[in-house]
Formats: sequence, structure tokens, C-alpha cells
Amino acid sequence: MTAGVDNRALLGELFYKAGLLKIEQLCQVLCTAHKNSLPTGRVLVMMGLCRQKTMEAGLTLQNLIRQNVLAYDVATRALAQVANSKSSLATALQELGWEGDVDRDQDNLGTILIEAGILTQKSIEDAHGLSRHVGLPLNRVLVLQGLLSPGLLGAALSAQCLIRCGRTERAEAISALNSATSLSLTTNSSCDIALLTAPEPYLRLDELLLLSGLVMDRDLKVFYAKQEKEGSNQTLGQYIVESGMFSSALIASAVRLQTMTAKHELTPDRAARALKLIFTKNISLTKALKEMMREGDPYDGTITLYHLLRLSSLVTAYDIRRLGHLPTHQIDGRDPLEERLLKTGIINNSALDASKRCLLLTREGFLTAEQAMIVLHHWSWSGEGLTKVLAKLQWADGRKMPSLKALAFSG
Repeated sequence: MTAGVDNRALLGELFYKAGLLKIEQLCQVLCTAHKNSLPTGRVLVMMGLCRQKTMEAGLTLQNLIRQNVLAYDVATRALAQVANSKSSLATALQELGWEGDVDRDQDNLGTILIEAGILTQKSIEDAHGLSRHVGLPLNRVLVLQGLLSPGLLGAALSAQCLIRCGRTERAEAISALNSATSLSLTTNSSCDIALLTAPEPYLRLDELLLLSGLVMDRDLKVFYAKQEKEGSNQTLGQYIVESGMFSSALIASAVRLQTMTAKHELTPDRAARALKLIFTKNISLTKALKEMMREGDPYDGTITLYHLLRLSSLVTAYDIRRLGHLPTHQIDGRDPLEERLLKTGIINNSALDASKRCLLLTREGFLTAEQAMIVLHHWSWSGEGLTKVLAKLQWADGRKMPSLKALAFSG
């Protein structure tokens, strides 16, 4: 039994199809999430593109779709209603004629791991608690805590997908997953259930074509309607070439640009501009990249201090409304955002210094953005010094964590 990651109802796509994101915003979110290994939902909230309530509704809808109990089009309409009104998700779905249980969570990851004898009920409950506090998915928390290896997590997610899709019996999938624990599963090993290891570009072909302006939503709707009607497995690239919309050379360039974005060699915006140059000027990919590189890039997906403060909930959406207008120049050598945060009492000096140190550690490669979130969460509620919290979590792979002073004067 082999299954890839269930990519139905990707959260960013749900928000886009619900009319809550422009394609430019979606691609920026995907770039930031991919570069920093962050969940799309956290990035949406971090960038101020949706409220926490709307993001949580999106995650619930995503889960219901993946359990095959909710139609995709009903989910997008419900999400739009929740975002644009004060309606609860349950009310929105009821008004749309759906009568199921909003809280349904059959064959969830925690239950599967417990039944397979991989983790205990207590471990799952503790991980759920941390997941709720820091706003990270359970699967990421389990890996960050060292309770699951990435490979074993992949096997568990594949088992979940197989069960929910009805492609295998539940007992068979649980048994296969249980046997995987004794094989020291890695992402390159093979067993009854394995995660497909070749990572696909996070920017899909349809998203890249939309961002470049070479296709419109209506063009994609024609393709998806044809695919559903005929039960076809034809790819979008094949459809475009066969329909004569674009040449195979252009699609090949688009695929190459997808790969470059996955490797962080290009941002989605630059990839889209390069693709448009290839089409409008009939030039090669190499020439398009050279010409496009002369222009500035509006974003590169880098996490800033403001982003980390939002991710760790040290600064909330309500706090941002309190900030008001930010000065554009430094005050006594301090960043204007830092100055306003301190003056309004939203954070104190110790919280600011802890956040700055964590940001520096992420940029030096000692912590991931997810780990920094958890470090700041532990620091804020434990009352312990940041150095002690870092030592307890032991995420430096045996390397000595540099001090804030050492990082400040490095480079």
C-alpha cells in the first residue's frame, strides 16, 4: 500500500477559491510558508490576511473534505460566509443545507498512532495541548518534540489517507503502520506504507500561469470541468499543449521555473514575470531570467521580527490595531516598530530581546521558525531565562547556542 500526501483541499487554495485571497497574495503566502517550513494557516494570520477564527474554520473545512463528508464547493461558500460575517462555521454550513457534524474527526492522526502502538494516549493529549497553544498542527508538534521521525510521520499520514479514501481496510493499515516502527523508517526506505519522497514544487502550474496573467480563472474552470466529466487523468500541461493554448516549450519553461522556486532560487513573482517575458517577447528562459533580474523583487519570504512576534502570539491582531501609524525613521537608533511596541506597552524589553535573539538564531540556522515559536511560548509561560529554555529543548544538534551579544556582532 503506497499513498502520497492527500493534497485535496489545500488551505491556501480554499481561501483563494472562496475569494478571500488574490493570486498574488496566495503565492506570497506559499513562498513564505515553504521557505520557513511553516503551516499555511499560520502564515495567513501572521501576514494579516485573515482572522484566527477564519483560519480555524478553514482547517475544519479542510478536515471535513478529506473525510469525504463535505463537498468542496460547499466548503468554499461556507468559508466565505464565515469570513464576511459574524456567523459561526456550524451556522454557515447549516444555512447551506449541510447537516453533518462540524466536529467530526474520524480516523484522525492521534487515534491512528495510538492504535498502532506508536504513541500513548498521554503523549497525544500533551501534544494536542501544545498544538493548541502555539497554533501548529499536531503532526508538526510531534516531530518537533522528537516523538515521531519525519519518515514515520509520513507513513502515518499515508495510512490515514488510505483509510479515509477507502483504499484499504483500517485494520490492515494500522497493522502495516505498526510494523513500520520496527524498521527504523526513513524517507528513503520502503515498506508497506511509504510517503512519496520526491517533493513537488509548492507553486502549482495553474497558480504560476494565473500569476503571470497567461490564463484566467475561466480557462482553468473549463479544464477542471472537462477532467471531471471525462474522468481524465490528463495534466494541465498536456491539456494546454493539446488545445493549442501555449507551446510545449513554454510549458517546459514553466515547469523549470516551478523547480527554481522550490529551491528558493526564484520567488513566485519573479518566476511569473519571467514566464510572461518568454511568452510576450518569444525569448529563451535564460534571456528572460537575465532581463527579469534587473527589476526589484517585492518580497522573498523572509521572516521578520514582526512576523515572529505574530507567530508566537506575543503580538496579536488587536495589538496591531492599537499601534496606529508607525514612524518611518529610527528613534534613538531603535527600529520604529520596536519603539512603538514598547511605548504602547504591548511588549516589554525582555520579550523584545528574547524575540530578537530567537530571530537571530533562526537566521543563523540554529532554529527553525516553528522551533522559535515553541521556544518563545515556553519562555513566556515558564518565567525561565531564554538560555535555560533553549538548553532544555536541545534543538541545536549538539552545537553550542551563541549568545545574543555574539550574534549581534557576528558578520
